[in-house]
Amino acid sequence: MGYFSTFFLVLLLLLVTELGPAAKKIYCDRLSRDFEGWCFRSASCANVCKGEGGTDGKCGGFQCVCTHVCADGL
Repeated sequence: MGYFSTFFLVLLLLLVTELGPAAKKIYCDRLSRDFEGWCFRSASCANVCKGEGGTDGKCGGFQCVCTHVCADGL
């Protein structure tokens, strides 16, 4: 029984340290620098935003709005 308890404890410690507290990302929106013209298709906006280093993009008020990671929080 001693080996099983030791094995279980080691396995539990490995799982806890591997899963650990996940960092939450904080996202911010800002207007695209490179998108030209009026924004009608969010897919086109998203492609331009990803080229600017953003994670996504969408049309808002005929402007291309990019989503970026602002900070990694806890």
